[in-house]
Amino acid sequence: MRAMIEVEVHLYNSLVRFVPKYEPLRLSLPAGAAPSEVARRLGIPEREIFAAWRNGHNILKSFGGSFEEGVVLGDDDRLALSGPIPFSRAYGAPVC
Repeated sequence: MRAMIEVEVHLYNSLVRFVPKYEPLRLSLPAGAAPSEVARRLGIPEREIFAAWRNGHNILKSFGGSFEEGVVLGDDDRLALSGPIPFSRAYGAPVC
């Protein structure tokens, strides 16, 4: 039997449309799961993730980029994912 972990997931901005209610989710995942597994389970295309944090630490290679390699989720981790942030380049507003 494979070990499982519980992860708390928070979605922000345009990504809230992937959940029925605007509230944190608790997901059970196999131990050693990557953040991309969470995105896959929720049906979120990785290209729509513009910011991601694991326990408050950035886990994207660059703003609007892909997940850092080797990031593994642990039991009781908090994963936060956001779509484009208002007033960012992704929304077409100039950023100085």
